[in-house]
Amino acid sequence: MNFVQNIAAAWQRVGLVQKALLIAIAVACVIGGTVLTKWASKPDMRLLYSDLTPDVAGKITDKLSEKAIPYELRGGGTSVYVPRKHVYQMRVDLAKDGLPGNESQGYKLFDNEGIGVSPFVQNINKTRALQDELARSISLFDGVTNARIHLVRPEGNVFNSGEEDSSASVVLRLKPGYRVGQTTVASITHMVAGAVESLKAENVTVVDSQGQLLSSRHDEGLAGGPSTFMDYKDRVEQTLSRKAEDMLMAALGPGRASVKVSAVIDMESEDVQTVTYQKGVPTKEEINTTSKTTNNDGEQASGGDNESEEQILTEYQLPETTTRKTKIGGQIVSLSVAAVVDLSAPEPEPTATEGEEGGEGTTNTTSTTSSQPIMAVEDVKQLIITALGKDLLTEENLSVVSTKFNRPQLPVEEEADVPFWEPYIGLIRNASLGIMAVCALGVLKIMGGGKAKAPVAASGGEANLSGGEQASSTNMLPAGEVRAQIAHALQSDPDQVRELFNSWLQEKG
Repeated sequence: MNFVQNIAAAWQRVGLVQKALLIAIAVACVIGGTVLTKWASKPDMRLLYSDLTPDVAGKITDKLSEKAIPYELRGGGTSVYVPRKHVYQMRVDLAKDGLPGNESQGYKLFDNEGIGVSPFVQNINKTRALQDELARSISLFDGVTNARIHLVRPEGNVFNSGEEDSSASVVLRLKPGYRVGQTTVASITHMVAGAVESLKAENVTVVDSQGQLLSSRHDEGLAGGPSTFMDYKDRVEQTLSRKAEDMLMAALGPGRASVKVSAVIDMESEDVQTVTYQKGVPTKEEINTTSKTTNNDGEQASGGDNESEEQILTEYQLPETTTRKTKIGGQIVSLSVAAVVDLSAPEPEPTATEGEEGGEGTTNTTSTTSSQPIMAVEDVKQLIITALGKDLLTEENLSVVSTKFNRPQLPVEEEADVPFWEPYIGLIRNASLGIMAVCALGVLKIMGGGKAKAPVAASGGEANLSGGEQASSTNMLPAGEVRAQIAHALQSDPDQVRELFNSWLQEKG
């Protein structure tokens, strides 16, 4: 009761302005206390699993509800967050129930296979198991988050000659901003072809989740009309683009270069045969000699002059060289290349505390990013020209632009799921603590101010500096005159001033 009376007496002593300040301080303390209480009672939520399908996320939330563990759904329902202390234990408990787990069972399909299963069902299960096992293996490739495979296998029966080949289609779900290289596509193609009976690599088609064709099932050749020519031109340009991008990826890192190639292709076919003759070589020679005798009058006589006539016939064989040149259509005449590269120094990877394995731990980033580019634009041009061929690509037909890429962020959570005050929660916490501390000091100052005036008014003699009227008028004096009066009091009667300060300290205590 004495405490309440003291508060009431103090409230009567303070003025109107001080009462308003006390009310404002009380309201601020209530708000700050509410924020602190909510902060203290809210669990530290960490990521349990992400990239979940809706049905798997529903099964996980059902298990969490059964165990009475609070959870949050973010990222459009694909990410589940739980309190930090439950992250590891829940992963172990959910793993016992096969969650999140891949929906594909692989060869586990045969673990629970009954006795009376028809051959048709066995073949279907074998194909399903093989598809699931291959999908798991492909998901281990760098940049691939998920994969699906569709196999078409010929049915073996007495009417089938066995000459029909199997075929396969592979769908890859890639990480945001990631692009697989031609080497990875070839590895996936040959891995699938090697795991399936009677499946050739050319019968495997690989596409990504964006609908881009990464490998073609058949190489159709060049004949067949304009549509086939455009397909061939696209394949040539895509192959050259990937060749340049794979080389730049090794130097700059993944997702830091985009190269587009435009090729001029000569589709004319030509067959030229050239025959070249060299100097002849004699192969046969005939000599014919004819003799006759004539007199001076030109008549033939037995005693006249003898005349002879010789004819030489030589046959030559001319060596010849036949050269045949066949020009096949589809030759690349020239190339034009446009490339956009990100030569800025990579940002430092954030280092996380213990909570990163469980989800969004506290990240500590060090701002050591250098403004110096990884390499010069001229070096990039020389690399592209050398990779695509100096005889096909000249520097006049090459354009390289350096800019910072706008890389997509991982869809961890959507903006709509985050309260507007969430980014400022740390500032609010610290500010609320400071406000409560200032409020406490203000209350002590206001409530103690009225009591501190009584000893000053009750003190007689020189403690009042120069009487009651002069003491009451000190509030109106300038600060310099007040300091001068205090200095005069300290010089004239220091003991009285010391006793005054001691009485103030005792009342404060």
